[in-house]
Formats: sequence, C-alpha cells, structure tokens
Amino acid sequence: MKPQLDNILMSSMTYWVDNILLKKGQAYTNYSSFFYPINNLYNNYYTYGLPFKQIVADSSINGVNLLSGVYINQVFNPIGQNGLIGVNPNLGQIYFNTNQNSSTISGNYSVKDMNVYLTSDAEENVLFETQYKITPKTYQNPTGIATNSITYPAIFLKNNGSSNKAFAFGGEDATEINVRAIILADNTFNLDAVFSIFRDSYHSYIPLIGVNESPYNSIHSLKIMPNNGSYNYEALSQQKISSNQAFYIERVDVSTILNLNNKANPDIYPGIVDFTLSNIRNPRS
Repeated sequence: MKPQLDNILMSSMTYWVDNILLKKGQAYTNYSSFFYPINNLYNNYYTYGLPFKQIVADSSINGVNLLSGVYINQVFNPIGQNGLIGVNPNLGQIYFNTNQNSSTISGNYSVKDMNVYLTSDAEENVLFETQYKITPKTYQNPTGIATNSITYPAIFLKNNGSSNKAFAFGGEDATEINVRAIILADNTFNLDAVFSIFRDSYHSYIPLIGVNESPYNSIHSLKIMPNNGSYNYEALSQQKISSNQAFYIERVDVSTILNLNNKANPDIYPGIVDFTLSNIRNPRS
C-alpha cells in the first residue's frame, strides 16, 4: 500500500525527536569500538554489529562522529568500497557482501542517549510486559547486539488517534493527530530533561519528510550518495513550514508514571508525553 499521511507523520516524528534531543539536549556520547559478527545474514549480506543501538546519523548536529566508513585491519574504508555496502544506524550494524570474519573491524561513532522506536503496542505492554536490555555504559560485554533486541533508554512513538473537522469552504479540513511518546529513561535526571525539551516544543512544527526524501535505501541502511552514511535534518526539513508540509504542535502534556511492581524492568524510570498536532489541509483534493 502507498504510504499515507499518518505513515509519513509518524516516520517524520522519529527524525524530529532525534534532532531536537541531540541538538537541545546534546543527547549523545562519542565512542570508538570494534564491530562484532552477528550470527545471521541480512538480505544475504554479512552483518557486523556494535555493542550499542542506536547511533547518530544526523550531520546537522555539531560535535558528533558520523560513521562514514570503518577501519578494516586498521585501514579506513568508506562506504561503497572493499565490500562495505551499508550502515544501519538504527540497528548499530554494517553490511558487507563478503565475509570479514578474519578481519578486525572498528569505527568511530556517536551513541544516542535515547533510542527512538515506532510502536503500535498498548502502553502497558511497552511499560510493564516487555523486557529490555540497557545500552551498555562500558565494554563488559563486547559483542554485537542482536537485530531483534530492543535497548533502553528509549522513546516509543505511538499514533494515539486522529480526526478531521470542517474548517473552510472548498473542502478544507482541520486535521488533528495525537501522538504519544512513551519514555523509558535510566534515571530521573534524563527523564526530566526529555520532559523539559518536549514541553518547550509547544508552538513549533514537525516537518513532514516524504518517502522520496528518505535517506534510507531498501535494506534500511543509509544511501551512499549523496548522504555518504548520514543525512542532514536541517536540509531535509528546509522550507517545509512555509509550504504547509508540517504539523503544528498545538499542545504538549507531560505525565510521570510510578514504576511499582515492574518486575520486567525494575530500573526503568517511565513517563508519557502526549502531543496534539494539527494541520489545515484539503484531504479530498
């Protein structure tokens, strides 16, 4: 099925959340480490992973290490050379078309303080029934993280309902979409920081990044050209507001949650932020 407005908005929210936390909160840490083989092929490519998820790919953030290539046996190889065909920043993985298990692979990169995921699960399932792995703060477990593992601290974005209301003659509607951010922090300081950044986004805009503008290719790695293993959010979102390709943040509601009797994740500090987003549009044109 062709992507519709809700699909594009939720995808755009992931870019926006990443950018605002990285820019206003400097929510990243620069690292260097080895890549480790993951015991499965991804689309018939050999997969090697970091001991982290997720890494920064937004070149509009000052001070980050962008993974434009890796060191193979201490020799730098950019994406597209020597079998390195892609970087997947959301999984912390790289893909080769040849087996590199006899080589030593390393790289410099920036780890996000908050991973960002889309979800359709009920809040109680995200908060209390799913067990997460905390992003390691040291290299006590030097292995790549499995593809299906979800690590926290994290933010889960969920479409929480929408409506259209008549706005003007000629078919214009006021479209309102409610998005819930379920926050799983590792301490109260970071939880309050995220609350503050999101609360102060009131009266700003979330630019819509179209499918054709996506920096990702068919295997969910970053395109080599023109992005070279990264994307620039400021460039992607340029002129979106002036051309009505953005949703206005009408309201932000912040709520803390008691984490009592959470046997699955006793060390998580949870919270919820509800965004009310709106746009004046002609959905039947």
